[in-house]
Amino acid sequence: MLTIGIHYDGVVASLDMRGKFIKGQGGFQLQMLVDKVLQAGTSKVLLNLTEVPIIDSMGIGEIVRAFKKVSESGGTLKLVGVTDRVYGALKITQLLDLIESYKTDEEAVASFGKEKKGRGKKKKDDDDEADADEEATAETAETEEG
Repeated sequence: MLTIGIHYDGVVASLDMRGKFIKGQGGFQLQMLVDKVLQAGTSKVLLNLTEVPIIDSMGIGEIVRAFKKVSESGGTLKLVGVTDRVYGALKITQLLDLIESYKTDEEAVASFGKEKKGRGKKKKDDDDEADADEEATAETAETEEG
């Protein structure tokens, strides 16, 4: 049986999974918790697989669904503590090429911090473009008046 707990590390939600992720067990619960953290305004989600000894194709499918749901809402989902057997399954399906994976919670949470700085710069650039557009509009208005 799979159980999923949830805890927050600052603005990062960590979904802590325990047990075998097989035969779709826990899939519905995972999707509900992903919905819950997204509705609460959290866009940074960790899926902690440290205590998941085995996963099958249905479990992998649920991770893909969760990743897609978080991505479509503008967020990021990352994996933590992938065990050897789970790593093998995720590697074969090339899911690890799509979803970032970290050994510890600390590394994963820190990786979100690095991301945030990059996004902040982009937003500033967008503001600069808006300011440039406003200046261009003001210059056009002055030219038309003069």
